[in-house]
This record gives sequence, structure tokens and C-alpha cells, in this order.
Amino acid sequence: MTISAVIDTNLIVGYLLTQRPPLTELMAHWQNRSFVLITSPQIVAEMRAVLQRPALRARLIADPRPLLTLIEADAIWTAGQIERPGACRDPKDDKFLACAVEAQATYLVTRDQDLLELGAYEATTILKPEPFLLLLDAQLSQIPNDDPC
Repeated sequence: MTISAVIDTNLIVGYLLTQRPPLTELMAHWQNRSFVLITSPQIVAEMRAVLQRPALRARLIADPRPLLTLIEADAIWTAGQIERPGACRDPKDDKFLACAVEAQATYLVTRDQDLLELGAYEATTILKPEPFLLLLDAQLSQIPNDDPC
């Protein structure tokens, strides 16, 4: 079963600010293809806008350009045509739910309490990074090892 996930902007920014677990592990799982990253034009536009804020740029410990380029090239993009106005208490978070619905994503990974309190939206489960990583690790442990030793 392929796991697909929409990753909230707050986690991408957190990764670029800290380069520490669990966010480094999340990015490693994506780059190792443990899950498929789903995004939309609206989400990438938000990432770009947030990462241009001078106060935030001064605190980044990693250059955001390579990661944004990788997301743009390697993520699965939705058309961004579905809208879910009022789906979340914070209207700025509706784009994540809309993306998840449009792509039929398995998970939405976030630290945003407005999204987390939903628990699930349509067929998408909403999780913090830590339980999502446990799920990915459990899936990887079930893959047969072809090494006879």
C-alpha cells in the first residue's frame, strides 16, 4: 500500500529552522520514498510567501531553495481546483484539507491544532509527525528482507 501525505507548511518551515528530529526523519522518509508527498499550487505559494518573510529568513539554518526545488520536482501535485471553505476553524488551513481530498491522500501531517482537532477529514487521517513516523517505521519493518544472512 502506498502511503501518501500532505505536509503542512509549518513542518517544512520547522525543518528549515531546526534541522532536527523528528522533522529530519520525516524529510528522510520522503526522500527515501517511504511515502508520497502531495502538494498543491496553494500550498507551495504559501511556503514561498512564508519563507520570504525577513524575520523568518534571518533565522533559517538551511537555504530553502533546494528543498522548494525538490518539492516542486518530486511531489505529486494536485490541480488545486477543489475548495473546502469553512472545513477548518482557521480558513488558512482549508487548502491542506482541499489538497488531501483532491489527491485522496492517506494522511495530512501537521502540528496545527486547528487541523489536528479534526482527527480526520473525509478519507484522510490527520496526525502529528511523531505518530506518522511510527506508522512509516512499522510499514518498513514489514517489508521482507531478501538478505539470507
